[in-house]
Amino acid sequence: MLLYVLCGSLALYPLVTSFLAPVIATAYFFAALGVVARMLRNGFGVPRTYLGWVWASYAFVYGIWYAVALVHGNNVTYINQDALGFLLYFGVLPILFLYIKFRRLESAFVQFVVDCCTLIATMSVVVVAGYYVVFGDINADSMLLINAYLASIGLTWQIDHNAGVFGVYTNAGHLLLIGIAVVLYIYSVAGRKGDLALFTLYLVGIVLDGHRALVIAAVMQLLILVPRLLGRTSASKKIVLMTALVLVPTIAALVGLDWIEARFAFTTDDPSTAERYAQIPALLDKIMENPLIGSGFGSVASYIRSIERPFSYEVDFLATAMKLGVLGSLIYFGTYLAALAYGYRSSGQAGLFLLSAGLSFFFYMGTNGNQAMSSDSSVFHIFIFLLIAFAANSAKRHRVSIGALPTAQ
Repeated sequence: MLLYVLCGSLALYPLVTSFLAPVIATAYFFAALGVVARMLRNGFGVPRTYLGWVWASYAFVYGIWYAVALVHGNNVTYINQDALGFLLYFGVLPILFLYIKFRRLESAFVQFVVDCCTLIATMSVVVVAGYYVVFGDINADSMLLINAYLASIGLTWQIDHNAGVFGVYTNAGHLLLIGIAVVLYIYSVAGRKGDLALFTLYLVGIVLDGHRALVIAAVMQLLILVPRLLGRTSASKKIVLMTALVLVPTIAALVGLDWIEARFAFTTDDPSTAERYAQIPALLDKIMENPLIGSGFGSVASYIRSIERPFSYEVDFLATAMKLGVLGSLIYFGTYLAALAYGYRSSGQAGLFLLSAGLSFFFYMGTNGNQAMSSDSSVFHIFIFLLIAFAANSAKRHRVSIGALPTAQ
């Protein structure tokens, strides 16, 4: 139960921020006490893992570029907000890893990922279906009413529509990429058709999330995985997979062709695309002021997209380069990509599935506002880093590729 509280409070925090902050603090306090007690009993011995150099790398980036920000006189409030995700790496990652390892909860963590993604996708489907049952059609007044109600009960969800398709903005939908990797891996090992049903549910949840970059990321993930899934299955399973991976999305695309054309027309006629075009020159100008080491956390270019969070930009790879410079960006992104490469080499069959989630999310980070160094991205990173660590350890222990990821029961 504590594992689900530890992980669930992180994953669902964007949905219920007013409720979960004290839950996170309390849960990790008690988990830390348990971890310290265990370490005292075993002479401060800890399991060997690649996570040490990941932790050290992020600590280096945080310390150096926090100092750079102070030297440049950046607003301290903006600095702390911009760097918040790094605090999760320092406090959450080691506690969660050691708690799971000491209590041998690796399989329970995999099951949590499946349960959490199922909950996120199901909630989106329920909200959308409920909206149509109550209101029958999309209109501005009903959306304002629903959003006001959600806010009144402490939920930070927002509902909106893009090109006429209703969606639920949760800022947790990107976790579904990990869910897809896990259930498709389990399907490749166990052949359970129920995992294909979960995969379909997660795809629906991604579409309902409302971010077109997340839809593109999911397509990228499938392009990575389809050859593996089709290459090691029987003829009958190939038919089932082709139906799930090709026919269902194709039918959905044909039904919503007008929406796809409108939503994925990357021209200045689209407000969100025009916003990105407006940010690029200002970010490039700011980068050129300090190209090597950047201007630190909380930096702001001459153009801002948000008065409340002026350091936040949709063109987030450029925004990260503005803050960390070429050097810091290479260390930060390089550490993430090196962890994915390690997982691919060391995790047996599970390696490609985890890589598919990590690479597709890497694309999503750079195209969705304030994602590259956000706390939301940190949670995604922590979850996939843990899965890589557990999969690599399992593969090493068994010395075979199958079972490289502890399989959820």
